[in-house]
Amino acid sequence: MCKKIITLAIFLSLAFNTGSSAAQSFFDIEFVFFKRIDQQDNLAQVKESDLPDIETEYSFTQLPEGFIQLTGSQLKLHGVWDRLRTSQNIRPLLHIGWRQPLLDKSETPWLAYDATDAPEEEGLNQFNGLIRFSRNQGLLVEHKVIGFKPIDIPEQYLLTPDSQDGVNEQDELEMLDEPVSEEPMVDLQMPEQLHGYFVLSENRKVKLDELHYFDHPNMGILLKVTPYKATLEEQEALQNP
Repeated sequence: MCKKIITLAIFLSLAFNTGSSAAQSFFDIEFVFFKRIDQQDNLAQVKESDLPDIETEYSFTQLPEGFIQLTGSQLKLHGVWDRLRTSQNIRPLLHIGWRQPLLDKSETPWLAYDATDAPEEEGLNQFNGLIRFSRNQGLLVEHKVIGFKPIDIPEQYLLTPDSQDGVNEQDELEMLDEPVSEEPMVDLQMPEQLHGYFVLSENRKVKLDELHYFDHPNMGILLKVTPYKATLEEQEALQNP
């Protein structure tokens, strides 16, 4: 009798766990990250001290348990990628997607990614980002990325000792008393160019099967969320909390 009770308990436990797993909702999240090459605007530049923290233990090369990276055949935004590639104003740099169970925001880890472009190309050329999809009174996508480009000073705009004409002896003595700066001396007539740090940071409630645009003067992402395994009732409840 005792063995039958134990066997029944094990059976019920397995059945319950299997049912819970089957009831778990899964979603595919896919995005295309791009930079703008028609915008050379420094107005959105931020100080290095104001940059957000973008460190996390997970990335698309080391996904959390239960997360799966989508293969090329599973991605659905190939048409978006191809259209952006033909644009003279935009250059797409990353197209990626993943499948994950739907978890509460507090239980969902951030995923890190990076993208680069050749230093000689127009626009920013170094990007480090974080993205997260979770349940928070609906479906929530959080995204933040830091874009960077070092300043490139052509030689003709660098000041050399020979170019500092008109400096008298008294001025030279005063200059010797000042602390030496590691920054190069630059001709103030040099044309302004895009350089420094820029941040795209946005949290947004999203709807299923819609293309969402996260915009910034110098970069952006196009993102889509589709249900992989979720009932119609669950989808409606999540989109209309």
